[in-house]
Amino acid sequence: MRKIHNPPYLRLLQWLLYAIAILAFTWPVYRAFLNIEIVNNEGWNAYFADAAMGKMPLYPSTAQLITNNYPPLSFYVVGLGGQLVGDPVLAGRLLSLISVIAIATAIALSVRRLGGTQAAAAISAAFYIATMSRFFTTYVGMNEPQLLSHAIMALGFLAFLDARSRDRGYVMPVLVMAFAGFVKHNIIAMPLTALAWLGMNRRREALKCLCVAAVVIATGTAICYVSFGRDFFLNIFAPRHYSLKKAIRSYKDLQWVLVGLVACVCNGCARWRDQSVRLCSVLIAIALAAFFLQRTADGVWTNAQFDLVIAVAIGLGLAYTQVPLWPLTRRFPPAVAQAILLLVVCARLLVPKELKPIRLLVDRRFKNEIAIREQAMADSVERVRRTPGDVLCPMLISYRAGKPFVVDDFNAEQRISAGALPKDAITARVAAGTLTIVKTDPRARWTKPFRLKGDTSTQIPGQVNPR
Repeated sequence: MRKIHNPPYLRLLQWLLYAIAILAFTWPVYRAFLNIEIVNNEGWNAYFADAAMGKMPLYPSTAQLITNNYPPLSFYVVGLGGQLVGDPVLAGRLLSLISVIAIATAIALSVRRLGGTQAAAAISAAFYIATMSRFFTTYVGMNEPQLLSHAIMALGFLAFLDARSRDRGYVMPVLVMAFAGFVKHNIIAMPLTALAWLGMNRRREALKCLCVAAVVIATGTAICYVSFGRDFFLNIFAPRHYSLKKAIRSYKDLQWVLVGLVACVCNGCARWRDQSVRLCSVLIAIALAAFFLQRTADGVWTNAQFDLVIAVAIGLGLAYTQVPLWPLTRRFPPAVAQAILLLVVCARLLVPKELKPIRLLVDRRFKNEIAIREQAMADSVERVRRTPGDVLCPMLISYRAGKPFVVDDFNAEQRISAGALPKDAITARVAAGTLTIVKTDPRARWTKPFRLKGDTSTQIPGQVNPR
């Protein structure tokens, strides 16, 4: 490979990418400490974190209108964290932020293990942080275990790459990745990639790892059955509607990683004989397939793409390292080829969404909006607290008001559609006076549009976050 000098213009573009990542990440960090609901799932996770601490059954009876379709580990982690910081919502938000840094670190080290340069590793990490903080802001710093599970899985995949470089010790990485599945069970690209590589190159190790993974999963599932009984399976496998049309329409969401994905495809075509590039290409292909598969399900949205974002970030590091070797770019000096790639990446990250940290510094109206939203949250919580009996309202408001968790509107609707609950399961309780629908200020949630004037009493239960 030709020696690449690091001219000022290339260093400038590198630092531009780092600045975008740092600046974009400051917003979810700042937002984590605001008393405003990010999405409805925050209250849902808070209720079940309390359940893990003994306040109610972690996996409720199917006779109830609430469902827990997540594995148990995250609730114990967040529940214990909540006891340390005094609030499971804040604990979950902080864990999400820490997870983003952990994933970025695992991405950078993975690029190095695959033969990327130190600069490429830093660029991959910055690309991941910037992409998540710019285009998937809802999940960064939100009380939700998705990113925690991705962090554990990414560290397990890094351990697999380390084992691959030493050609021994494959069992431990598989154990870590199997453990991650008990935090969130929809992360499949990295373990499938590891097993596929072992199957093609180390069949005996593949069989050993497959057996170990099966034993761990079976043992963990048995422990869950002993701990929670039959309700564990009835909750995990609760009915959900699936639609192929929904998955097909989701191709538009690939725009957020399209530049990095195209770079990875180009590198895969140009450098196919490179074993590391092949491995990364398999990871990207499986992550892409997993994205479309998961998007067939109702309630699954941006989180289905996170495996792909990680895979593309790793692939971008390899592409940055090897772009001077592409047939198309050999006519340019190596630094120019890398600069062009970086320029396109930075341009995509800057367009089209506003950078909220900049707005926070220069726009007084944005500060007023934050204050109004926090007040809307406080007023809504007080309104719900004063309402006697069980209530149906945004879940974090209900949680802050100290109300019991009685209705999980999204999963209840899925069960009603599947015939697992009566069609009037919710409305009958409202009609009987045992459940009160409380209209709350929609500005208490970040995902709701902000309006300074107009009627602030609006619908509930509102949007349900993907889960």
